[in-house]
Amino acid sequence: MALTLRTLFQSELLSIRHGVARPAPDDSKELECETADLILLPIAGVLAKHDGPKQHVIANANHAIFLGTGQPYRITFPGDLGDEALVLDFSKEALMQMLVDAAGVEQLYAPVLRPHSLLPPASILHRELLWRHLHAPVVDQLAVQEISVSVLTASVQAACRNRSQLDGVRHTLTQGRRRWQVETVKELISLYPHQDWALDDLARHVHTSPFHLSRVFREEVGLPVHRYLIRTRLASALRAMQARCHDLSQIAHACGFASHSHFTASFRSVFGMTPSQSQQRGMI
Repeated sequence: MALTLRTLFQSELLSIRHGVARPAPDDSKELECETADLILLPIAGVLAKHDGPKQHVIANANHAIFLGTGQPYRITFPGDLGDEALVLDFSKEALMQMLVDAAGVEQLYAPVLRPHSLLPPASILHRELLWRHLHAPVVDQLAVQEISVSVLTASVQAACRNRSQLDGVRHTLTQGRRRWQVETVKELISLYPHQDWALDDLARHVHTSPFHLSRVFREEVGLPVHRYLIRTRLASALRAMQARCHDLSQIAHACGFASHSHFTASFRSVFGMTPSQSQQRGMI
């Protein structure tokens, strides 16, 4: 197998690589073994993952494949098409926390989990959104982390062999603790909207896992954390635009946007127009 890998994203919580694999003449003899638990998200082509004699699974862009630490496997390519995939590599501690939260297990290769899953439709869209964020002129660290956690969680839950067991290990925080965590994160974002927040940083502030924070925040607020941060920055920008003390580039920088174009794109996605258009129409 001819494989090329390039890193698209790197943080304390996870790294994401883009891999392109092409068939090679000796693929039938090639055994591999990973030194970390990895989540493989095919985005094009087709592959067959062999876990043992007469044990294989076909995967395309509808699937997630789990590669467990120390678990030998072999990859072949039906039709000699090869494949293209995103490889998510979470930190060992973060992955264990999320696996416990999502499925009550500490390792990706556990008896209650299949070593692969069919992604829910929403997760396929999230994977494409993740790809778009990874190739944006300015990479939104918080958005990349939050979408990755969401895709991982859905992949693991879809891989559970026993759905009733999954329901049994799901535990929710008390309403008071949930509220405290959400309101504390909202306060941090409100006080420091210009900061380049990461999901694991915010989770540490409220003594929970990135998975819990992402899920609870969305349930309580109705928005993902990264979108709440964007809206908070935009609210600050609107006040500055009212004052007309600075040009739009200065406002964008002061409010935490990496560039004028990033500010403009965020403004349009929320308000349906650019900052300049809102000024021209006398709305600000």
